[in-house]
Amino acid sequence: MRLYESYGKAVSKKWAVLIFLTTFLAFGLTLLEGRKFPDSVRLAYRPEAGTSNKYKMEVRASSKLIGMEEEIYPDVPQESTTFGKFTFSDKILSVTPEGKIQEELTYRDVELEMEVSGRRQNLPFANRLEGKSILMEIDKDGRVISTKGLDQFSEELKDLKIQDMYLQLRPIFPDRELKVGDSWDNRTESAIPIEGMVNRTKVEGKYTLSGFKERGNSLCAVIRVKLEIYTIGKTVEKERGVDIDIDMEGKGEGEILYAFKDSRLLSSRMVLDLTSRIRSSAYREVQEIEMKHRVEMVLEEGVIEE
Repeated sequence: MRLYESYGKAVSKKWAVLIFLTTFLAFGLTLLEGRKFPDSVRLAYRPEAGTSNKYKMEVRASSKLIGMEEEIYPDVPQESTTFGKFTFSDKILSVTPEGKIQEELTYRDVELEMEVSGRRQNLPFANRLEGKSILMEIDKDGRVISTKGLDQFSEELKDLKIQDMYLQLRPIFPDRELKVGDSWDNRTESAIPIEGMVNRTKVEGKYTLSGFKERGNSLCAVIRVKLEIYTIGKTVEKERGVDIDIDMEGKGEGEILYAFKDSRLLSSRMVLDLTSRIRSSAYREVQEIEMKHRVEMVLEEGVIEE
């Protein structure tokens, strides 16, 4: 029984971290009177060297066991909620005449907790990101050219496809003028290790320029987002001879606010509905455990204080 209880907790922690990563691999239209908006726009990243932006992101992920009586798996939480709070900075180091951008992404403050039956516990995975920096080079459309600095991460994190996670914060823009109503597609794939598992995730996104909006003194493009997410998690190293495999799929919708003249991402709001199926050799009564998840993510620009 203790073996089942320990692996029940392991299952819960694994899909909690997986939800966080998948949503992390993963991010109102108001027309103001008297302001003339452009007929079309070529969206691109053209920041100035030396500028810095700070971002705050909050994630809330609720999970619920489906189709299982509590008596069958008393060690697997029937319902749980994962809370994430992240603060990170993005500093532009240089910009070449060809438009290649070198930037430094630094995680400043990270919290990740899981609540079950009214009790919260810290998930140490996210704490290992705190204080870590990554050097990245992207082109003007947002395609990642190279990354440096992953070797300073722990064994669990150093092989993360950070570039794929980062792309979800800023979409790849198409190499053409866009009018209101125009759409384009992005697709990213990543392989993420989590404690003896390799999780392969594919994110297919459709982005639509739905209009323009003014925030403060910035004229922004309002970009609607629709996502389809597919994840397959396979055990590559069994714990005490027990494997835990997780498959997940779902859809999401959201909105990105991008100040295209200043090359600043101001906000990203996303809601995801996911279904996961968990299989483990520790449970032999049924073939799999099914769970439903609702993930809400809000990313907002802040101010850097040096």
